[in-house]
Amino acid sequence: MRERELLSYAAANNIRSEGISPVKINTHIGLNFLSAFALATSCAATDTQILKLASPEAVIGAPPDSCRPSLTGEGGPVAWQVLLVHNRAALAEMSRVHVDNRFPLCVVDTVKASDVELGVSFTPIAGKIDRAAGLVFRVKDANNYYVARANALENNVNLYHVVKGVRRQIAGVDVQVTTGKTQQLGVRIEGETIKVSFDGRPLISVNDQTIQGSGSVGLWTKADSLTAFYELTVSVLKE
Repeated sequence: MRERELLSYAAANNIRSEGISPVKINTHIGLNFLSAFALATSCAATDTQILKLASPEAVIGAPPDSCRPSLTGEGGPVAWQVLLVHNRAALAEMSRVHVDNRFPLCVVDTVKASDVELGVSFTPIAGKIDRAAGLVFRVKDANNYYVARANALENNVNLYHVVKGVRRQIAGVDVQVTTGKTQQLGVRIEGETIKVSFDGRPLISVNDQTIQGSGSVGLWTKADSLTAFYELTVSVLKE
């Protein structure tokens, strides 16, 4: 994309004004964040799916077609869209509404599991209220689920449960989460045991019984966060 177009994109999304380098986008690179179910691989112990940014047909600004946008809280419709960041295909929630009680989700309804291992690579780009990247699991609906999230403004990784739309923290660890850097968030739940990792480093291991049974998985963010998600790996341990 030409520099003039790139600067227009940055200005439209308040990226330069927040001291963040403009997101590099390219309308000729097609992608679809969760369209790689055809590329899923399986093994005897688990059902592993690598949901890549692979579709050559999608255009910048297009919505995903294999995850369902949803919202916990306030602030109106969400806007998950495809874009290119650091020359990598990505999905980001682009509405960037300045409301603290606003948690956009993109739910993979085709995955149902009670025990599951998830991993996602992401880059925090901008946000004045938050710069968050999250993984949701055992999702019953938009108001009931677990979420593990990393925050580049607070420099921590926390685990929450959301029940009837109310988010409550289960555990948290202070750790450097860097704006503009691609990092990895992981979570594994087996029975009542939940483990959260960041860049391959184990951070949280707790037991929690709040949300039982099978549910969907997906992505999560907060408020005005602009966060690029690159791929999601799902290993179903128990349906």
